[in-house]
Amino acid sequence: MKIADNILKAHLGHVYFLSGGAYGGKTTMAKLLEEKHGFLRYRQGDHAEEYIALADPEEQPAMCTDRSADWHGFFAQPPRQYADWLQAELREEAEFVVADLLRLPKDRKIVVDGILPLDLLHRISDYNHVFLLFAPVEMKRRHYFDRADKDEVYRFILSFPDGQKLLNNVIEALCIDGEAERQAYLDSGFRYLERTDDDTVERTLRVIEEHFGLV
Repeated sequence: MKIADNILKAHLGHVYFLSGGAYGGKTTMAKLLEEKHGFLRYRQGDHAEEYIALADPEEQPAMCTDRSADWHGFFAQPPRQYADWLQAELREEAEFVVADLLRLPKDRKIVVDGILPLDLLHRISDYNHVFLLFAPVEMKRRHYFDRADKDEVYRFILSFPDGQKLLNNVIEALCIDGEAERQAYLDSGFRYLERTDDDTVERTLRVIEEHFGLV
């Protein structure tokens, strides 16, 4: 059964999306909206295991990839192949995100911290309910693993004898489409902020609050 986009959009009118790319500041901003404005925060990354438990190999082949069988081979795969898998997994996860949002309370504003396809956001949300946050490719390359939620996988990769080589391969996969993704965000028609070294949390939050009509 396919639910029409207009129905989804009507039922997600209380949902605000912080999307974009890695290391853009989505999680920080979502937490501040939760603390300051009482949003219910939904972080896509916190539900990965739940999504995988429900995934079906025919419907969600990327999510059903058995990485545990050969972690070294998984991290060592060609960057192009790795990047294609990442994009496929994110697109499959998006349906689980929407399904979860439909069952959350409608008496509170919800902020989603995740990476959702731009075409999907255009279909199920409005301009003033979406804000894109992303970092320049070189900034993401330098700092992708400089976050607490990435520390475990960072240490795991480096635990292999050729860990640094594997790490460089993973980072290359994460950044291989960086310029194309950046241009897609710029051309998306949504409001966005590209992270800079001079940004402050306060300034970024203020811009998002204004866009979401909170001030």
